Amino acid sequence: MKRHAMSKNFGNGAGHVLRRHNSAVLVFSWHGKPDGSARYVEQVNCYARNGVEYPSLASLLRAVEAEHAYKET
Repeated sequence: MKRHAMSKNFGNGAGHVLRRHNSAVLVFSWHGKPDGSARYVEQVNCYARNGVEYPSLASLLRAVEAEHAYKET
């Protein structure tokens, strides 16, 4: 049986996030280079990255994109 993963591009294609089947860990890349991870915290129904909690996947992806917008200026 094949296991599925969630894979999504964001940030106008610069960012990519991968979540393996039945895993709480999301792995990020930016322009094809590793860019850390985040974790889904089921007990509080949110995502956490670098000590910050986000209420949804969309807000997490916006925050990662904003990190890079800040770094590139």
